[in-house]
Amino acid sequence: MGELTNFSKIGSPCKARTNWHAPAAPPGIAGLIAAHPGLANRQFPLCARSAEPTVKVLDLTAVRGYGGRMEIALFQPDIAGNVGTILRTTACFGVPAHIIEPCGFPFSDGALKRAGMDYAARANVTRHADWGGFYGWSAGAGRRLVLLTTAGATPLPGFAFASDDVLLLGAESSGVPQYVHDVAAARVAIPMQPGFRSLNVAVAAGIALAEALRQTKGFPR
Repeated sequence: MGELTNFSKIGSPCKARTNWHAPAAPPGIAGLIAAHPGLANRQFPLCARSAEPTVKVLDLTAVRGYGGRMEIALFQPDIAGNVGTILRTTACFGVPAHIIEPCGFPFSDGALKRAGMDYAARANVTRHADWGGFYGWSAGAGRRLVLLTTAGATPLPGFAFASDDVLLLGAESSGVPQYVHDVAAARVAIPMQPGFRSLNVAVAAGIALAEALRQTKGFPR
């Protein structure tokens, strides 16, 4: 699996919630997570809270496609497979992604690559050690946080996106806590038929991102 990165200066490289349990996932992903619970992520280094986020982009042609500033952020995601799928989506559309830890699984490049295929390795990803680190970045950069939630006040088709919005999605099992709701600049819900509770988070991310890029003319050319 390669060498482990030394993160002694910035804290735990694979910060996972202590009560994590193996989520439902294809055997390849679940097996890798179980076999390597302490695997450090070499591909997407964890950012120091006091430092500027460092982004590692592997595909130079993809860098030239990053025309807009729309970004996606995942709050303490539970399932490696969903994260890999979302990273694949962001790589295809040239949208930077943020992962706010702790995650519900040990963060490993192998698990994500198996979920996102080779696309995830080409994603533009910043990892934040906690909500405080991420919120400090977003506030300092003057970015509007648009929270996707089933309790959203505005239906997706009726919301006006800006090109520099950050689309924020919560954990699969619990969404986001109230303090995240309180600081989000907007809350948006994807309309569904009555009797259905929620969409898969990776599907919701794709739907919301497509609508945001359509409105802001941010699709790759």
